[in-house]
Amino acid sequence: MIKKYLSKELSVILALIIVAVAPLILQKSNPNTASGSEKRLVIMTPHNETIKREFTEAFTEYWENKTGEKVYVDWRSPGGTSEIRMVLESDFSVNEKNGKEGIGVDVFFGGGDYIFKKLAEKKRLVPLKVFDQHKAWFKESGAKDGIRKTFTGEQCYGDEKRWVGVCLSQFGICYNVDGIKALGVAPPTSWDDLGDPKYYGLVALADPTKSGSVARAFEMLIQQKIHAEIATLRSRPGETRKQLRVRAIRNGWAKGLQLIQRISANARYFTDSASKIPHDVSQGDAVAGMCVDFYGRTYNEALKKPDGTSRLQWVPAKGGTSTSVDPVAVFRGAPSPELAHGFVEFLLTEKGQMLWNAKVGTKNGPKHRALRRLPIRPDLYTPQHLADYSDPAELPYQNHADFTYEPAITGELFEAMREQIKVMCIDTHDELSDAWGAIIAHSNNGILPRRPLERFNDVKLFSYTNTYQLKRVLDKRRIEDNEKMHRNLWADEKLNRLAAIIRRYYSDAKKLANKEPIPKASQ
Repeated sequence: MIKKYLSKELSVILALIIVAVAPLILQKSNPNTASGSEKRLVIMTPHNETIKREFTEAFTEYWENKTGEKVYVDWRSPGGTSEIRMVLESDFSVNEKNGKEGIGVDVFFGGGDYIFKKLAEKKRLVPLKVFDQHKAWFKESGAKDGIRKTFTGEQCYGDEKRWVGVCLSQFGICYNVDGIKALGVAPPTSWDDLGDPKYYGLVALADPTKSGSVARAFEMLIQQKIHAEIATLRSRPGETRKQLRVRAIRNGWAKGLQLIQRISANARYFTDSASKIPHDVSQGDAVAGMCVDFYGRTYNEALKKPDGTSRLQWVPAKGGTSTSVDPVAVFRGAPSPELAHGFVEFLLTEKGQMLWNAKVGTKNGPKHRALRRLPIRPDLYTPQHLADYSDPAELPYQNHADFTYEPAITGELFEAMREQIKVMCIDTHDELSDAWGAIIAHSNNGILPRRPLERFNDVKLFSYTNTYQLKRVLDKRRIEDNEKMHRNLWADEKLNRLAAIIRRYYSDAKKLANKEPIPKASQ
C-alpha cells in the first residue's frame, strides 16, 4: 500500500514539474524572429508547425499593412490540449492567488471548444471585439450567410462571446490503402467497421484522457448509437415518451461502449498523441485509426504522388460525427490586447479563412503547404472561392443532415466517459485483447460464440446511471491545493476497483471461449 501511494505521489510530482518548466522550454522554438519587431503577440496553441508558419507569415503581413507595425509572434506549445489545460490552470491559479491579472499570454488558438468553455466559465477569457466590429460576419446580426450560433448541435461561439470558432472539424477514420487491399476488406466508412474482427491488432488509437480529439470521437460514436436507439426503439405498454427516451439513451450508451470495447480490442496500441495515428497508419504500422479530419487530410496531402493519389485516406464516420469548431480567444490580462483582438479579427477575414483550405499558390492560399481544414464562414463556399480550395467537394453547410450532436445527453459526462474508457480498454488492454482474440479464434463462419461474447460485452459497471455516479466521484477528485491540482486517492481507488472487476470479466470471456470452467465467484 505504501509503495502504491509513493508511486502515485511521484507521478503527481513529475506532472507538476512538467507544468512548471514547460512554458520556459517552449519559448525556444518559434518560426519567426523578434529582431526588428515593434510588438510581440504571445499565442498558446496545440497547432502544429505548419499552421504556425502559415499564420505567422500571413498575420504579420496583414498587421504591417494595416498599422505599419512589425510583429513578432511568440508561439507557446506545451503539448496537446490536455497538457495545455494543466499549464493554464496552474498559471492562472498562481496569479489569481497573488492578485495578478493574466498569465503573460495574449491568445489561445485551437484545441476544440471544450477547454474554451471551461476557461470562459472561469472568466479567464474576455469578450471579443470582433462581434461588434464585424456584425455582418454573424448570422444573429441579420447576415444571410453569417456564422450561426449553433451548427449540427455544436456551438460556433460562446454564450458570452468570449470565444469563436475559426474553422470546422469532423471526426472520422484514416486508413492505409495498401493495408486495406491486403486485408481483403472494403475501405472503412463507419465506426462499426473498426470493430470488425478482421481488424484485430490492426487499429491505431489514442488515450482519450490524453487526446481531446479522440475523446470527442468516442463521444460521437456513443451519440450515434443513442440516436439510433431513439429513432428505432418502440415503447412498451404504459411507457411514456419520456420514459422511452430515457431507455433509448441507456441502451444506446451501452451499445456505444460495447463498440468501443471491440474497437479497442482491435487496437495495436494506445498512443498519447492523436497526430501519431495517421503517421503510423501511413507507414503501415496499422491499417486504420480514429482521427480528426485535420490530421488525416494533412497526411493525405503530404503523401500525395504526382498523379494525385495517396496511400493514406481519411473519411468522416458515416452518420457518426457532427461538425464542430476549432476556436480562438483572448486571455484576460493579455499583455497586448489590441494586437490580440487584431489576430482574432484576421482569422475571420477572407484571407484568414481562405488559408485553411485554399491550395498553395492561390490568391489567399498558404505559401508552403495546404492546411486542408474547412473555413467557418458560410459565405466563403461560393463557386468562386471553391475553385481555389483543396477540398471543393466538402460542403459542410449542405452535407450535414445525418448527425446532430445533443450536448445534454453526453456533454457533462465527457470527463467520466474518458476515465471509463481508460479503465475498460487501456489499463486492461492485455486482458481485453486476449479475450477478444480467443472469441475470434472460436468463431464459426464469422459468427462469434454467444456466451463468451455476452460476458465480454457486459458493460453494466459503466452504465449511463453508473457513469453519473462516477462523475460525482471525479468532480471531487481535482482539489486545488495552493496553485497545483492533483488527484484524490479515493477516486483512484474507485477506478482501480472497476479495472479489477472488468479484468475478471475479460478473463471469464476468454475461458468461456476456450471452454474452460469458470470459478463460481466470477459467475
